[in-house]
Amino acid sequence: MSASVQAFAGRRHSTLAPIFGLAAIALITACGGEDPGMQDAAALDACSILPVQDVTAVLGVGGFQAEADQRGDDDFWTSSCRYEGEDADGPIAASLMVRPHHSESGAEQAYADYDNALASQLGEGVRLSPVEGLGQKAGWQDFGTSVGQLTVFQGPYQLIITAPETADHDQLHNCRALAERALARIPSG
Repeated sequence: MSASVQAFAGRRHSTLAPIFGLAAIALITACGGEDPGMQDAAALDACSILPVQDVTAVLGVGGFQAEADQRGDDDFWTSSCRYEGEDADGPIAASLMVRPHHSESGAEQAYADYDNALASQLGEGVRLSPVEGLGQKAGWQDFGTSVGQLTVFQGPYQLIITAPETADHDQLHNCRALAERALARIPSG
């Protein structure tokens, strides 16, 4: 790996993580049409589900700025929030994306469909590793760099969370802690 690629993929920078999430969401959304039997999923605001105060508490860094992005409408929408700040080691970023998963069969099937679509489009190496005790179904993707993401299915929603490692915790631990806070604000249906 070149020095510039190594510097870009440093432990503190999760710049690519939202791109992977967006690409995967676009992929999954494009794969299906509107299903008359899908669960009803009210549009949510990612920055409200995971406020800056929660990101600060989990990552132990203050001064985060949140940038919201809402796309689509009706049953086909995504809401994302990107959190950017800086600590003593430089820039630090995290993100949350939420959308309806459109599976009338529930979280188990939505997880399987998402995992299979990722493998089909990006290769077997990006399959989800199951994460127990989080949402109805969750999986971790470690891309072999400082970029990884946690995908959680709860009710009719899919959440994709990215976070950097910190001095005390790895990426998965931090993503899990952010997901737990976000899930506490997801409507229970």
